[in-house]
Amino acid sequence: MTPFPRALSAAFLSATLALGAGAALAAVNAKSVTESRQANFKTMGRSMKAMTDGLKTGSPDMTAIAANAATLRGLAPKISTWFPKGTGPESGVKTEALAEIWKDPAGFAAAARRLESEAAKLEALARAGDVAGARAQVRLVGGSCGGCHDKYKAD
Repeated sequence: MTPFPRALSAAFLSATLALGAGAALAAVNAKSVTESRQANFKTMGRSMKAMTDGLKTGSPDMTAIAANAATLRGLAPKISTWFPKGTGPESGVKTEALAEIWKDPAGFAAAARRLESEAAKLEALARAGDVAGARAQVRLVGGSCGGCHDKYKAD
C-alpha cells in the first residue's frame, strides 16, 4: 500500500470519529437543554400553583404571591431562548415540545411575550396588595400559559 492511500484512510477515520463525536456532543447538548428548560417550566408551574392556591385563601399572603409572580415574570422573557434548533422531537430526547415551536417562531415568541406582560401585571397587583386584582390577573396569566400549551406542547 502506498503512503497516499494510508494517509487518506487515516484522514477518513479521523473525520468519521470527529463526526461521531460531534453527533454525540449534539445529543448531549439537546438532552441538557431539554432538561434545563423542563426544570425552568417546573419552577414556573410551582410558582403558578403557589399563587393560585394562595389566592384561594381568605387572607392571601401578597408578599408570597408577588415573589412567585416575580419568578414567572423573570423567566418568561427567557422562554424563547430555551428552544434552540435541534432540541425538538427530532433530537430523540423525550420532550413535550411540538415541532410547531420551530415552524412558527414568531407566534411562539409572541405567546411568551404575552405571558411576560401578564406576569408583570400580576406582580404589580400583588406588590400593591390588590387581592381582587391579583385574583383576576392570575386567571389571565393561566390563560397565557394555556394558550401556549394548546399550540406548542404535547399533552
